[in-house]
Amino acid sequence: MDEPLIVLEPGERLLWSGRPRRVVPVGWEWCRLVVGSFLMAVIISLAGVHVLPVLAWFVIVWVPVLVRLWTTYRATYAVTDQRVVVADRISGHTRKWMEVTTPAVTSLRGDGVGTLTFHPLFETVDILGFGLPKQNQPRPIALFAVPDAEELRDLIVGERAAD
Repeated sequence: MDEPLIVLEPGERLLWSGRPRRVVPVGWEWCRLVVGSFLMAVIISLAGVHVLPVLAWFVIVWVPVLVRLWTTYRATYAVTDQRVVVADRISGHTRKWMEVTTPAVTSLRGDGVGTLTFHPLFETVDILGFGLPKQNQPRPIALFAVPDAEELRDLIVGERAAD
């Protein structure tokens, strides 16, 4: 278990902390990069090299993927008995946190590395019998490339059941 960069709140107990393993583009990011690069090549071949359209296309296609990879690479995760924290391991700044809920393992590779997603407890509005979330609800927190994701999920579920 890595040393967390967060300060524990009074009465909190650290259950797990760690960093993402190998950080690579996933799913639609690969599609976005391949299709975007292909379209950029087509535009360049048809219209010639004009700097502004090429830079704009680069920003639209590549930058969001590179930003997610960079922020995930710099992340450190901590799970306590009360909350989930994602912090920047370089600056120590806490990016986001929420109260611990039961996580869902949203992806799992053969080596046990997976993504844990913590969905926040949110308020709903009853509209025609359907519970819809209120506006400006917190977004789920995803811990990408967590080693032994199933084991961590079982640890959190066991800790929540003991409370």
